[in-house]
Amino acid sequence: MSLFSNRAQVLFSRRAQVLGLFADILDYPAPGLAHKAAECAALISAAQPEAAALLESFRSFAEENSLGKLQEIYSGFFDLNSICHPYVGYQLFGENYKRSAFLIGLKKAYRAEGFEASASEIPDRLSVVLRFVAHSRGGDDIDELLNRGLLPALARMTTKPETEGHQHDGAIDIDGHTGIERAKIDDREERRQLKGQSQGDILGPGFLLAMSEDFNGRDVNRVHPYHQALEALRLLLDAGMTKKTPGISAEQERVRTWAREHFNLGNDETIMVSELPCSDPGCPPVETHLVFWTQGGRHQFKVFKPLAEVVPDDLLGLRV
Repeated sequence: MSLFSNRAQVLFSRRAQVLGLFADILDYPAPGLAHKAAECAALISAAQPEAAALLESFRSFAEENSLGKLQEIYSGFFDLNSICHPYVGYQLFGENYKRSAFLIGLKKAYRAEGFEASASEIPDRLSVVLRFVAHSRGGDDIDELLNRGLLPALARMTTKPETEGHQHDGAIDIDGHTGIERAKIDDREERRQLKGQSQGDILGPGFLLAMSEDFNGRDVNRVHPYHQALEALRLLLDAGMTKKTPGISAEQERVRTWAREHFNLGNDETIMVSELPCSDPGCPPVETHLVFWTQGGRHQFKVFKPLAEVVPDDLLGLRV
């Protein structure tokens, strides 16, 4: 059996417990947050060490800050800006009829499984969806929600900017603007969203945010702790927490193979390839993102063309 299959088998057997813990980790901070992160890291360390390392870093952050400070940082990162709004439907569709249909579908699924979400929460809030999956009996519908709902939403939320112009150089203001906009979502784009004319089923790439005075962009190499938690969850879903794989396309597998050869990566190294829309000036409508981890840390690259058009020569200029 392949290493991927072994990893997936271990993760799948622990899915309910792991996703239940992530629901608590990515919910509004409550006492015991550091313990939840440590427990989750211990559960996944053998099958997905990169994700476990990210959670250990998050655990340290949770231990070092008071509950009030954790809540302040959480609100800044998730609730006060549109880039990392913790709502799966919003990340997939924006504010249009598609999200409304998605919410209706979630409510029906919750009733069918006997899952009761808080009346004060919107059904597609990330923590609610995670609790539902942990509660559910599983099946093809749940696999579909993970592979085609959560995974692409997380891909958007964990995409980082690579230009200095996107770095946040000050604390968040009262309106929640950060200095890092989602590919400059302007009035024209917002009007298109309201008319149900979003770019495909995804709004655009999400960016790493420094959303409080402690994470304000002065250290550009510092990764926001909640970004680490989101990325850990994305790694787990990409490795496989369903009976089916996340549906790696031939184009994705081809680019993965080229990346392994170009960067001299082993078969056990985690490589994620995704295609995301881009609306930056001069940027093509769709770009390909390549993310992988080495002992030196996380590496991310962009190829400014659709996934199907990427060729080996596009990787020649990429260096770690």
